[in-house]
Amino acid sequence: MKNFDKEIERIGEHFGKPPIFDGIVSEKDYEKAEPKILWILKDANSTGEEESYDLRDAINNLKTEYGIRKGWEKTFSNIIYVTNGILNQTEWENMPYPKDEPSIINVLKQIAYINIKKVGGGSKSVESELNEHFLKSKELLINQIVEFNPDVVIFGNTYRFFKNDLGLNQMNIFGTCHAIAKADRIYIDAYHPNARIAGKEYFEDILKAYDALKK
Repeated sequence: MKNFDKEIERIGEHFGKPPIFDGIVSEKDYEKAEPKILWILKDANSTGEEESYDLRDAINNLKTEYGIRKGWEKTFSNIIYVTNGILNQTEWENMPYPKDEPSIINVLKQIAYINIKKVGGGSKSVESELNEHFLKSKELLINQIVEFNPDVVIFGNTYRFFKNDLGLNQMNIFGTCHAIAKADRIYIDAYHPNARIAGKEYFEDILKAYDALKK
C-alpha cells in the first residue's frame, strides 16, 4: 500500500507547520476488514505548531483501561459506534460503552482516517482555511481515496469540498445524512462525529444509509 508521508511533509512545509500524518490505521487489519471504511474529517484538534505527530499511532493508542484516551472521546465515540455497527452489524441497543468495554475501541484498527488539513487545526475549523488547505491538498486527498480503495467513505461534514471532483449524482436522504452508491462504493455525507446530534440518531441514520445501499 502506498505511503503518502512524503506528500504530507511537503504540505506541512508549504504552510510552515509540522505535518500531521494520517491514513490507514493498521494495514493488516484494514486488509481483513469487510467492508473497508474510510473516514474523512476536517483537521486535528491541535495547533500542531510545536511538533509533528501521526494520527495513525494516536488512534492505535486510544484505548486505555478506562475507555477512550482523555480529550479524544467526543469525536471518536461516534466513530467507534458507527464503525462497529457497520463491521459487526451491532445494533445501538447492543453497543457497549467504551468505558465499560474498552475492547470495542480496537475496531478503529480496521479503518482508514484522513483529514483535509495535514497540519494542526484548533477547537473550531475556519471555512476559508479549510478551503485553502483542500485546494492545496486535493490531489493528495483524491489519491488517498483511490489508493485505500474503501467500500464505504464517510464524510464528517467534509463532503462539500469533494462533491465536484467525485462526480456523484443527487444523494438520497437518510434522516440526518445523505448517501449514494457508485461503482461498488458507498459515499455517506454525515455530520461531523462531534456535532451536536444525539449519538443514537447519528449512528442509526448512517447505518440506515449503509444497509439500504450495500449489495
